[in-house]
Order: sequence, then structure tokens, then C-alpha cells
Amino acid sequence: MNAPYLGDYVELSDGKNDFASTLGVGGGGGEHVPLARRTKPNRNDLTAAKESDWKKWVALYEDKRLSQGDYLGSLYDIGFDRPEAHAIRKGGRLYYAFYAQDFQGPIELRGLDKHAYRIRDYENEKDYGSVQGPTAPLTVSFQKHLLLEAIPDGK
Repeated sequence: MNAPYLGDYVELSDGKNDFASTLGVGGGGGEHVPLARRTKPNRNDLTAAKESDWKKWVALYEDKRLSQGDYLGSLYDIGFDRPEAHAIRKGGRLYYAFYAQDFQGPIELRGLDKHAYRIRDYENEKDYGSVQGPTAPLTVSFQKHLLLEAIPDGK
């Protein structure tokens, strides 16, 4: 059975906007209490200032639909691999999510087929160039999270 994962309620998480921790493992963001049921304003309400973040992350969810892909839980060990890493295969592409408070150094893209891939940060639209599968090292720098898409060259 395939179903989207509903992770942390983003308004209750670290920084009150932790959409990446759910999106990167194939889930969608959720609101803790439906706004229509609130009887008085709450510090967690969706305000105009928060709305642009919601729109950005909902658009990324709608575009990638990672909940419809295959989560590749055997590629990384949450207990031993650093930074924390997750991978999803969908439509011939692989999607990676890396999490750490502050990380700089090499990561390993696992699970690729034996051909070239173009790597891009799909949140920030940054291109990392091409790598060769089945396992590819990549030097990165990020704070909190990095969301990558591996696109087979020529597609």
C-alpha cells in the first residue's frame, strides 16, 4: 500500500517551518489544529507571513509527489551514516534528503544505476553537475537539510 507520510506538524517543529524533514522522506506537511476549529488566535496559526513558506513547500510536494515513489530504506543507516540520509526512487529519478544541523564535506549518493546523472538541489534550484552511478561522492555544504534530485543524463 502506498500512502503519503504525515510527519511533524511543521508549526510545532524546530523553527516552526520544518517542511523538509517530511518532504524528503516522501510525506506532506500538516496543520496541528484545523484553523476553522480555533476559538481564539494561537501562536501556531497560519499567518500571512507563514503563508509564503506553506505555498513553497506545498508546490514542491505537488511537483515531486515523492509519496508515490519507492522509499529505499536499505541504502542508508540512520544510526551510523552521517549526515542522516534518505532516498526515494520515482520515475527513473532518485531523490535524496540529507539532514544535519551544519554539514560540510562529502556525501555519498547510493542506489544509482550505472550511468551518468545530473544532480540538482530541487528546493533552491542549484545545479551540482554530473555524477556517475552506482555510487557517487559529492562534496556539499548545508545547514539543516539538503534535498537533491538525480536525473539520468539525457532525460
